Parts: sequence; C-alpha cells; structure tokens
Amino acid sequence: MSHTPTWHPYARFILRRLQHAERDTSYDAEDENRKIPAQELPAQTLLEALDDLPAMQRLNNEELYTLSETGADGWAIDADGNDMPQHYTAPSTILMCLRLAATFGTHQNFCATSLAPHGVMVIDEIPTSQLDIACTQIGRVFLPPSWTAQTYAARRGEEQVLQLIRPTVGREGTICLAGMRDFEHRLLGSLAQPHPLLVLWPEGPRLDPDLKRILPKPVRLAPVDQDMMLMLLEQTHSATGKIDRARVAPLLPHSAALQAMDEQVLLAALRAPNAGAAASKLAEILQASEADNGALTLTDIKGASPAHQAARDIVEDLTAWHDGKAHWTEIPHSLLISGEPGVGKSVLARAIAASADVPLIEASFGGWQSCGHLGDMLGAMRKSFTEAARNKPSVLFIDEIDSAGARDTSDRHGSHYRRNVINQFLAEVDALMRDEGVLLIGACNHPNNLDPAILRSGRFDRHAELGRPPLAQIQHMLERILPTDHNSIELARAFAGQTPAEIDASLRAAHASARRAGRSCDAAWVMAQMPKETPRAKARQRRIAIHECGHALVATLLSAAPVERVTISKNGGQTIRPSAVYEGTLCEFEDEMTILLGGRAAERILLGDISAGAGGGDGSDLQQATQVQLACDREVGLGIHGNGWMGPAVMKHLTPDERDRLRVKLDRFERRAQSLLEPHRDQLARLAEHLLSVREMDTADLRPWLKDLAPSAAEPVDCSTATPHPQ
Repeated sequence: MSHTPTWHPYARFILRRLQHAERDTSYDAEDENRKIPAQELPAQTLLEALDDLPAMQRLNNEELYTLSETGADGWAIDADGNDMPQHYTAPSTILMCLRLAATFGTHQNFCATSLAPHGVMVIDEIPTSQLDIACTQIGRVFLPPSWTAQTYAARRGEEQVLQLIRPTVGREGTICLAGMRDFEHRLLGSLAQPHPLLVLWPEGPRLDPDLKRILPKPVRLAPVDQDMMLMLLEQTHSATGKIDRARVAPLLPHSAALQAMDEQVLLAALRAPNAGAAASKLAEILQASEADNGALTLTDIKGASPAHQAARDIVEDLTAWHDGKAHWTEIPHSLLISGEPGVGKSVLARAIAASADVPLIEASFGGWQSCGHLGDMLGAMRKSFTEAARNKPSVLFIDEIDSAGARDTSDRHGSHYRRNVINQFLAEVDALMRDEGVLLIGACNHPNNLDPAILRSGRFDRHAELGRPPLAQIQHMLERILPTDHNSIELARAFAGQTPAEIDASLRAAHASARRAGRSCDAAWVMAQMPKETPRAKARQRRIAIHECGHALVATLLSAAPVERVTISKNGGQTIRPSAVYEGTLCEFEDEMTILLGGRAAERILLGDISAGAGGGDGSDLQQATQVQLACDREVGLGIHGNGWMGPAVMKHLTPDERDRLRVKLDRFERRAQSLLEPHRDQLARLAEHLLSVREMDTADLRPWLKDLAPSAAEPVDCSTATPHPQ
C-alpha cells in the first residue's frame, strides 16, 4: 500500500496481545456472566522488536525473487522453512480485533473513550455472529492489564471494571424478544453504576427509541478494507507475520467490494494455501457474485402495466433520496405486487433492485416456515429484516405474503400460530418503515386473503397488479433472447396470452432441441417446435375469440369504461377492463354482471351453444358474476334483504331459495347481454375473426371496431334504489 494507516501500530500491538492470550488455555469462554481478565503482554526483546518492523525481511531480494518464481512467498517463510503460523487463531477473531483496533485508533483513545469514569460508549454495526467475539477480545486484549471486563452490572466498590453489555444471540443467529428484554435489563442496571460502560450493538436491529435517547451517538465498527485484509493474511498465511504485500495487494478486491461481501464468505476464502491464493479466491468470489447478479433491469423488461410504472416510480424515488434530492419521509417505501403465478412478480422485484443498483435480499413465508417450529420461523424472519437493514440502501423482497393469511379468518385451525406470525411480521415491517434506506417489496397471488393490517398504507404504500404481458412486451422479450428476424411478431402472436414463465419454458425447450439438432435457435425454429394447430384446436380458438369479443362489445354498448386489452391464447382468453361499478349504484352492478356474461351470450348467438369457458375457479366469469349478485343481496343493501347486512355468502350454506334466485338473476343478465349483441351479430363475427389473426388488441386497436356502436334496445332493467322483489 502507498501509505500506512494511523491505526496500524495499535493493531500490531493488539495482535501481539492476542497471540499471547490465545496460548492461555485456562480461560473459559463459555462461562456465563463471566469476568474477562485482561492479558498482560511480556516485554519484547530488541531483536523481536526489530523483526516486527514491516520492512524487515529474513531473505535477500534475490532469494525472495527466486521463491516468488516458484509461487512461494519468501516473506512468509521463517528460519525453519515454515510458511504458516505455529499456533492457530480463528480468522474471525483476528479480523474482529483488527476492526476494533481501527475503530479506536490508538490505545490512548480507547482508554479516553471507553474507560473514563461515568463514561458510556456505543459501538454498532457489529455482525450478530461476532458479538461474543468482540466482547471477549475487548476484555482480553484491549483493556490495560489491571482492568477486567464483565457482561453484567458492576457492584459498587469494585474498581477498574469495564461493563461490557451486548444482546444475547440465540441459536438461530438472531436476537429474540426475551434476549432483548434481558439486554435492556442489564443495560439499565449498568447505567445506574459509576463504572465505565461499553455497549456493543449488532448490525440490523434497532435500539428501543427510549434507550436511543439516553445513550450517546453510536460509533460504527470500522468496515473491512484492503489494509485490514493484508494484516489478516499476515496472521493467517505466514510464519513470520509478514507477506509479500506488493504481490498480494493487487490481487485483492477493492475496499468497497470487501465491505459489501458477507463476512462468512470472506473468511471461507482464507482456506486457500497461501496469501496470494486467498486474495485471488476473494476476487473470484466477487466476480462470480457479479455474474450471478445479472438480473434484468426495468429497461430490459420494458413493461407498461401499472406494476411496472409503480416499479419505475419507486426506483426514481430511491435514487432521488440517495442523491440527497428527497427526504426519506417524502417517498414511498414499499410496494405490493399481486398477480397469478408465472407473471414475473419475482423478476420485477429483482429488476427494481438491479435498476436502483442496490443489494437485493430475498425471503418468503414458505422459506421462513421451512426453518422449523414457530420460534425458528420468527427467528428466520427477523434475520431477513436484519440483513436488509445491514445492507442498506437495499431492497427486501418477500414472496408468498398471502400464505400468512389473516388473523380474523373463520378457520380456527392454527390460529395461535398464524396470529403470532402476523404480529411479528407487522412489528418487523413497522420497525423497517421507521428506519431509512430499505425498500420493502411484497408479492402475492391473492391479496384478498391478506390480513387488513398488512395491506394498510404505512406498511405497503402502493398496491399494483401484474397481469400477463401484452404483445409488445412479448416481442421485446423475444428480440432480447432470440436473434431479431422477420418472424418475431408472428412468434409473439403465437405466445400471446401466455405468462412469461410459460414463454420461458417454451424457449428453453426450443433451445435444447436446437442444440441436439446441431443448429442455432431462432424465431423460425421456435415456431417449428410449437404444436401444429388441428381443426378442433382452430374451432376452440374461434370460440375463445367470440367469447372475449362478446365481453368487449357488451362493455361498449353499456357505455362502461373502455376495454384496455383483449387477448387469446392456446389456453384461453382474457379481456382486461375497468369494473363497471364506479359509484356503486344498482345499475352499475347489473351492468357489470351483464358484461361478465357477455362471453356466454356471444357464444350462444354465433355458435348456437355455450361452453365451459365462462366457468372455472376464482376469477372466472361465473364466479365473479355470482359474487357480485350475492354482494348486492347480502352486503351492499341493493338486493332482497334491503338495508340488512347478511355478511359474505358461503356457497355451501345457501338455501334452495337463494340458489334459485341466483340462477334466475344470472340467466336474466345473460339474456340481457344476448339482446344487446343480437343487432351486432355481423360486427361480433368480424371482430372475432380479426382477433383470431392478430391474437391481441388494445384500446387503440379496438377503437375503429367499436366507435360506431350505440346502446341497443335491451331487456329493461329496474335501476331504482327500491329493493327488488325475489323472482
């Protein structure tokens, strides 16, 4: 290195004390509530002091050069030919001593800040797994020989005692609630004594606000840098306490990269046989990490949905905060993305982190639950939030949030477990929202299943639904993955209506078949691998097109909000449109049910019969129409029960009369849709044929087909606010 940091002499002194202390086998590190005796260092001889100077070497330059040509480090070899230390000291212990030495700077500064009567000092950002090491080594090798340290409140009358207080780390590597209470009890007891107090606080968790107000501003533990790594390698890969710095230093990653690396990964690289190999291993790990982090950015995805726009907004806001152009309280901190499986919720979350150029911490309720019983799960949850706070600015992405359920669900099985999980999750989110620098991104399939407390603003500021990609986005995806050629639009149309996961699976299969065939994979090859359309498949596709066009025409004829997109695929179709219910009038609810049944009506008009296309599970036309009608009757005061609120319906508990009323009502709305469509039979057929060829139409594409449509005479519907009579 071109200069010697001011803390180097102090660090070398501490390392000598550590080497001496490590030979003391009488010390019991597992003794709870222990006193930690400082180790007195024997005086150095003049020869030892000279040999300890960084520039002193045992071999001449020619011998050093000859050894370096063979890959050996002459600086590390002692008089007996050994190139590794005689006594093993855990690298994690050495590194913590180096970080503490760099934090204090000098022995005089350590005594002035940590040992002053009535003095209080707080050191934070200590890795949770290293808290015990930091506590032990401060007591053993940093204190003057006449001092002792103890991890509980000192007694009056005791002299030269440093109170070292830190939270207790549990088995899962996190600090549990009981551990936090114990820490606060010991801290308050120590504050009541006149003895100096040194508080060690881990990275990630936040101090209780009341404690934060009475404690001094924390001093951050010095981060790992190149100088520190060189000194560490001198202790772990040398018999002399020296290495060839001129050769090893250029091999190390730069300091910023070392600071960002996980400490356990960093220490694992030290298994290499010599200092140069260890430095190269660190650089190799960093390069592999950067290669693995080749996530798509929002520019790569090029989406236009509300979820993509929300993602772009939150990245722009985070950048403005990072650049000092916006305060943290002025920007949204969180985003909940919902959508069916395979639409790319996880990809979008990764793109947010990649676009903002910040670390991504990924977690899921399923992953937390797999850790074991309730305590293990909550510990894993806390660990994810702690990691996000430690790496801020960062993005914390939590998948499968809907698997947490809700505390007020009627299902009482596992209710105690569910309540504890949700309460802990809410506490972690609230603590995260009070801090700065972490964006919280959640993903779920069914947001309606979430506990209302999770959904409220202040926890998830924005909600955005991510649907299946439009044709333009599919084409962009294909042009990024495959060579651009004239078939890209045809291939995009073949994939219309599919999820990105389905498209990706087809492309991987095409790539594999191309490799086996010994040729390149392009759009034409992918098209050739797709199943050939049979007459029955063509007939099914036409029925799907007619069905979706029926929805679009009925929505237009009822003057509802414009249809945003109509898409058909090999597996079905989709009409994306705003709900017709805006003010919540009975007319709007009845228009919504008529639109939902417009697909069945269109099939009946052009094909003479209906299919099961309107049915299925949650989200199907029939399911939605059923729920709207039941809501009118039971929840919104627009049905048979008048002003009475009956609560959400449970289908299996409906009475025969209620089922008959539901059937009659829905049949009536299908007839209404049919009467609306009948005068426009030819228009419906032509639009369906066009959709069959282009596979997708957006608002602009639909406008020429729908602009001249006017509401037709239809079966009258009573839209008065009077309570309808049962039919």
